[in-house]
Amino acid sequence: MKRLLTPLLLLALAAGPCPARAEIKVTNLSVNTEADEDDPHLSSGGLTLFYTATTQKKSDIMVSRRRDKRQAWPAGKPIDDYVSTEADDRSAFATTDGRYPQFLYFATKKDKTQKNFDIYVAVRQGAGSVFSAPTPVPTVSTEEDELHPWLSADGKSLYFSRKTKDGWRMLVARRKEATGGAGFGDPALLKELPAGFHHATLTPDGKTMYLQGPLEKGRWGLFRSGYGSDGWQKPEALEELNNADGPTGDRSPGLSRDGSLLYFASDRPGGKGGLDLYVVPTADLMKKK
Repeated sequence: MKRLLTPLLLLALAAGPCPARAEIKVTNLSVNTEADEDDPHLSSGGLTLFYTATTQKKSDIMVSRRRDKRQAWPAGKPIDDYVSTEADDRSAFATTDGRYPQFLYFATKKDKTQKNFDIYVAVRQGAGSVFSAPTPVPTVSTEEDELHPWLSADGKSLYFSRKTKDGWRMLVARRKEATGGAGFGDPALLKELPAGFHHATLTPDGKTMYLQGPLEKGRWGLFRSGYGSDGWQKPEALEELNNADGPTGDRSPGLSRDGSLLYFASDRPGGKGGLDLYVVPTADLMKKK
């Protein structure tokens, strides 16, 4: 027995300790500045990036456009058209590129007298046209803050966040036909997701949700939940991605339309200041130790 154990022990010592999970490599986007960048949303064609830029004055929806997917993102510019308001605007979601009418959902305080965010929708009728003046999405907006709209791949379910007395919660409003920018019924609370979890983004099949959730010391982290027979499962932290050194943490997940890339905001070290935008392949998040 000793003759067998000795060679095995030598092999184990030579091999060293079991390797830890390799650190996930994330890409810092070239649109980042010293201001806060947040709420990244990639268009279906992958050539337009919507995001929120916040300064001391207000929050604005920004747009960066590139010619092909290999190109770095150029500096963003405030969204033109008729979308921008004098108040805070953020959290854009655009329906499929090249399919008209095209709709842009976003959250806004609309004017300087309004204190809460509501979800609005604007429409563009064709290529080369601009988004129209936005209108509120009926049944969704209340006196509470509503933010972070995400439309399901079939266009029939509108997921969004609402700030309640219990904290941020996830809701979904559904409709029978995926036509127009509205037509949604009364929203339902996703009761299986605990308070604090919000800002959802879903894979094309609707079975996996990435979302933002609370961590220790008032920080935020990124989580993942799967859909099962009992609804959405308990969110699990993306421990391999969440960074422990940012005062705010990691938040505002936004999937590419095919689900292969996860964009998010973070104030982790190595950025340009405040919240910056990052992207990581979702395949890297599935790797095991």
